[in-house]
Amino acid sequence: MLDLLDAVRWQDWAGNACYALLAMSYLFTNMLWLRVIAIVSLAFEGVYFLFGADSPLWVGIGWNMVFVVINLVMLLLLLRERRHLQLDADAAILRRGLLAELDPASFGRLLKAGEWVELPQGTRLTTEGVPVEHFYVIADGLAEVDVRGNVVSILQNGAFVGEMSLMTNAPASATVTTIADCRVFRLDRTRLDEMLGRYAELRAGLDRTIGRDLARKLRTASVPPASAV
Repeated sequence: MLDLLDAVRWQDWAGNACYALLAMSYLFTNMLWLRVIAIVSLAFEGVYFLFGADSPLWVGIGWNMVFVVINLVMLLLLLRERRHLQLDADAAILRRGLLAELDPASFGRLLKAGEWVELPQGTRLTTEGVPVEHFYVIADGLAEVDVRGNVVSILQNGAFVGEMSLMTNAPASATVTTIADCRVFRLDRTRLDEMLGRYAELRAGLDRTIGRDLARKLRTASVPPASAV
């Protein structure tokens, strides 16, 4: 065994390390680690192609360089996306709540398009019969939904406000007013419409989450379905 190990050149160890890492990469589902291992594996293979034969295998070395560059670019893009999605406490509420169905890219675009605002008790978010200018997600606080002078439901953390108008382009079907100090994520209606027209996956994900929120509101509403915001 020792004689066999002594007979193995360092170049051969590099080749074996390359294929061992390649086999290991098949065990990973995390794309970041898969890219890292692929780059290291290709580096070892490049060393093997350069020093392991009587003359360098330039075709293999050239393609290895191409694959390394591709993986480096994709790794940098992945790290950049992850850095943009380092969630603070407020964003984590959105991510764990109704917006959990959005893919990371769509969620990141939505975060960039909106803003976090503090609203005092008594702030009117929508007015029945009036076009909706903003779309809200309540991160912390309470708001009441009023239809034709009747309070029909109370909105809590994670609830949408203005979503019915967003889906139908109709004026608000209810008046929503904060009944406690609230922290909300606010999206401008015009900017959101532009994004939904540009990114089909964002519209599909938002439609699913809004539909789920509407169903929850209708189950808890104290008046017929027309009370949805």
